[in-house]
Amino acid sequence: MKKYGFIGYGNMGKMIVENILNLKIFYPNEMIISNRTLSKLNKLKKDYPDITITDDNTYLAKNCDKIFIFVETPEFKDLIFQISPFLTDDSHIVHVCAGLSFENINSFYKGSVSQVIPSIVSTFNNYHNESININNNEDVNNIHNIDNNSDIGSNHTFNCFKNACNNKLGISLILHSNNTSNTDKCLIEEIFNEFSYIRIIDDFELSNDENNDRAVEIATILTSCAPAFISLIIDNLVSIANLKSKNKINVDEAKYIVVKTFLSTFIQIDTDNLCTSDIIDKTSTKKGITEIGLNYLDKNSNELINDLFDLLLERYDEVKSELNKNYS
Repeated sequence: MKKYGFIGYGNMGKMIVENILNLKIFYPNEMIISNRTLSKLNKLKKDYPDITITDDNTYLAKNCDKIFIFVETPEFKDLIFQISPFLTDDSHIVHVCAGLSFENINSFYKGSVSQVIPSIVSTFNNYHNESININNNEDVNNIHNIDNNSDIGSNHTFNCFKNACNNKLGISLILHSNNTSNTDKCLIEEIFNEFSYIRIIDDFELSNDENNDRAVEIATILTSCAPAFISLIIDNLVSIANLKSKNKINVDEAKYIVVKTFLSTFIQIDTDNLCTSDIIDKTSTKKGITEIGLNYLDKNSNELINDLFDLLLERYDEVKSELNKNYS
């Protein structure tokens, strides 16, 4: 029986493997995990004894048709050369290497390839899962009672609750090469759709259109990079609030306030209960504190964000240039 192979157990590889196991997408005995440092897999093996672990990528390639590659972009070329003698017509490579195009890979491997651009915020966690699996909880009955007895906003209230409490976290962007079968496409999309929202980007439209290439890069910034940017903003808000209050608001309290406010705002926007303009209008009053802050941020943040995109897209160009030289 062919198994599902996973090469690399860094931050992204570990997150995706653990999601698959926690959500029971595959059985442990269907999976082979390979990592250069085998000791990093000891806990995984202890928790799931039926998983096969190895530091031999060729062993994995011999026994797996579907191979997920979670290595750094510069390491991909040597890895694919290492395992390519053992790949078959049924092999399907799935990688998360940023900046690596199908044209780069096609110069030395012409089989089925998909690229997934995941987000670290798609990490499965027990707290989130508990909010999903509360079918017997009294709160759910109360929500149903509201739905049945209230005339105003009841359906919307329950729908908002259901939308906020599901397995999915973050966005996974998915691209398929034109050598990828519909069966392989569906498999990958179904896997990532279990724990993240997915957006499919059709490679046929990307091959000769620089603007579409930019669209992928910008989407990556919005999905994969943005959690780090948002986290930095939270850290700065917390530290400055603590400083300005002269430690009257400690760091933990400030973080709690900021995170809950961000989360509540995002849920209102995500569920269409309030749109961004509603929140701005309902929060600010003429010549009030919020309006002064909005005017300042509107004036300064546009320039900052524009410069940020220019900086990141310039780095993308450098990476693509380096890859094109390496893969030519």
